[in-house]
Amino acid sequence: MSRPTASVATPADLPEIGELRHRVFVLEQGVPAELERDAADATAVHALSRDGSGRVVATGRLLLDAAGPGRAVIGRMAADAGVRGRGHGAAVLAALHRAAAERGQAEVELHAQVAARRFYARAGYVPVGAEYLEAGIVHVTMRRALVPEDPGPV
Repeated sequence: MSRPTASVATPADLPEIGELRHRVFVLEQGVPAELERDAADATAVHALSRDGSGRVVATGRLLLDAAGPGRAVIGRMAADAGVRGRGHGAAVLAALHRAAAERGQAEVELHAQVAARRFYARAGYVPVGAEYLEAGIVHVTMRRALVPEDPGPV
């Protein structure tokens, strides 16, 4: 089996991305639908990974300069339950790192669900500060420096 890949999404991909996020965040995790979607989706850089049949199975988004100049925020990382642990999320994260570096960002930050903390640590993230509740789920802020052309460990 080949290693999953990910790419920056096009506007045509957004409905499928929205369906995946709804399944993962709203139906599976109980996040209120009004919190899952926000105005930032319109300007975010979205990335996605597809399975062998072409279905979107993982996604994430990048908000440029959202944590300050040169500091992007990655969020809305979601993977279909059937593909977790198979590299699709890591491929999306690497695609978002590349997109951030290409757009002049020096650092990325994210609000990691504590259950996914090790996933992000393997990609070079370090926790910053204490744990907190966000949308009823325990999170921790994590950061990672970027260098141009470096997607980081996948």
